[in-house]
Amino acid sequence: MEFILKVDEKGRILIPGEVRTLLNIKGAVHVKVEGDKLIIRPIKDPIEELASHVTRGTTDVEKEIRGLREAALKEALRRSGERL
Repeated sequence: MEFILKVDEKGRILIPGEVRTLLNIKGAVHVKVEGDKLIIRPIKDPIEELASHVTRGTTDVEKEIRGLREAALKEALRRSGERL
């Protein structure tokens, strides 16, 4: 599967929905430069992984998991910004 994507004036590209769905890209991605290649990998949500092991139906736990997920995403985005 190959695409030609436009880079806008701010240097952004839009990853097509078909690709985001295929790779399960939701919130954050890991970007690596290798020579003249840009490699984009989805970041797996560690909280979602843990949540799959928690018994469903307990609203307090689910609320806490949502908060932890948001905190993990903010931290991942902060750390990725440090590398730019």
